[in-house]
Amino acid sequence: MDYRRIGGTDLDVSVLCFGPMRAAAKDGADTEASRDGARALEAALALGVNFLHSSYEYGTRWMMTDVLRDHPKRHDIHHVIKVPVPDWDDDSAFSEAKFRKRVEDALKELATERIAVLQWMWRTRPHDDAHALPVLANVADDLTAAFERLRDEGKAGTLMTMPYTVPTARAALDTGRFAGLVGYYNAIEMEMSEFFDELEANDRSYLCIRPLYQSILTDRRKSWDEVPEDHYLQRTRKENPNAFRQRQAVADTFADEIDGSMMRFALRFPLFSPTVASVITGLNTVTQVEEAVAALDNVDPRPDLVERARDLWRSGFGS
Repeated sequence: MDYRRIGGTDLDVSVLCFGPMRAAAKDGADTEASRDGARALEAALALGVNFLHSSYEYGTRWMMTDVLRDHPKRHDIHHVIKVPVPDWDDDSAFSEAKFRKRVEDALKELATERIAVLQWMWRTRPHDDAHALPVLANVADDLTAAFERLRDEGKAGTLMTMPYTVPTARAALDTGRFAGLVGYYNAIEMEMSEFFDELEANDRSYLCIRPLYQSILTDRRKSWDEVPEDHYLQRTRKENPNAFRQRQAVADTFADEIDGSMMRFALRFPLFSPTVASVITGLNTVTQVEEAVAALDNVDPRPDLVERARDLWRSGFGS
């Protein structure tokens, strides 16, 4: 397992970050899928993964508690958790009590003394820049004060943020309050890559979510015709009906690098940028863990390849 330093911190994290979003039943049921998820987490830890992503929203921390409570490596694990305050149906004000509760609950559920990275998010209705940007400006001071209190108590390590758009990412970085960004990044969704040079120059990092673009950048399917009507990917189809055309453009452009496995290429792709410290991806079985660990072995920066991908993205994937 390779490790990278999160810029501006003393954290050396595994380049693979275990995501448990669908790794267990949300109701705590002891199903075969839940047992698979527990075995997957145990396998990840055994193979050197020391970075785990979680959220109270997923409803799967009960499985993580069972694995981590008495695990011999639990003191060596770094956790990143989602902390959405204010959340969708809040009144756009920052609540330190709610912020603290999210952290305190995670400490207990993850059997740890410190959350290494708080992935702060702020959500608004309507969900657009016109509403989100004023909220950021209004809550930044209170957020920073609340985080610093948790940090001084030894309960939190560093503060990063997941903005949903380029303008909100720009505004968040301009505050100077965050150790880096967390967000989507893959060979199709490259919007946030415009900040990579700036992050690296300022000793900051990026944590990548959704490297497989909802499984489109895998070897399972090559067109919408292969996606069942009730599949979760139909939501992605509404947002981006050209996703599989874009996938084909990536496949054609990087045929030599893909070499028969789109999934392996897609998992490795974020790490071709040195700004990306870790790739957060959902892992539900031991086989998936083993494949991901193998894929992310010895990935060196490839600025030439990243620039080719950016050229393809800027071109609209040849449209």
